Amino acid sequence: MKVICAGMSKSGTKTLHVALEELGYSVYDFPEVFDNYEKDFWRFTSKGWTVEDFRQRFENVDAVVDTPMFYFWEELAEAFPDAKVILMTRDNVEAWYKSSSKQMRVLNGWHMYYYPFLSSTWRKYFVFGTNACLLPFGYWTSVYGIESYWPETVEIISKQTYRRHNAHVVHSCPKNRLLVYNCKEGWEPLCEFLGKPVPLTRFPWINKGGEIAHLMWEAPFLKRARKEMITNLSILCVTGIVGAALCFQFKIFK
Repeated sequence: MKVICAGMSKSGTKTLHVALEELGYSVYDFPEVFDNYEKDFWRFTSKGWTVEDFRQRFENVDAVVDTPMFYFWEELAEAFPDAKVILMTRDNVEAWYKSSSKQMRVLNGWHMYYYPFLSSTWRKYFVFGTNACLLPFGYWTSVYGIESYWPETVEIISKQTYRRHNAHVVHSCPKNRLLVYNCKEGWEPLCEFLGKPVPLTRFPWINKGGEIAHLMWEAPFLKRARKEMITNLSILCVTGIVGAALCFQFKIFK
């Protein structure tokens, strides 16, 4: 492990993911962590975890970003004492919350209601994502969450969590290992901190306006969930048609 991105979701995680890959790092984001460690994190959230758990699982990964890894930045920093920590921030808490709540609205849709019944992968993803939200926030950031009923309470809790998390990283991480970084700053401070030459390419800017909600459907595990949904729905339809036909025939010949 070389780089630990401690910034919360919607603090430029997807932008930094692409930037770090361009600098030559292998990066584990939410989809990669789900695909490789879904069962491990189920155990972590139900039975607890140790620093050694993270050392064993991430020793061959260069960098981690986004949820749920930002929550475990201290364990990772202890497991990999030479790794550098990047705390991504927004201009202010209002900008972060506006962006975060907008993405949650975009992510929620009718699929949240029927996918759980038709895809085992989706059910695992839902549990994984729910636990990833419960750890830092204490509530579900989904259509099933309390924001549907108490939006003002959710806003207060979310903003407090953002401020508390950032303050904790700043005050707890050794200054020589930490970069407090806004993606608007571009390549220079990032490359200087990591000891990398500044690329000639333009600095990436990913997930504007919640577009990641659409890009996420290209993730392997969601493609798998879609395939399961279509297969199971087809089986249900065929079974229903055959069953109806048999009932109709039974009534005719009775």
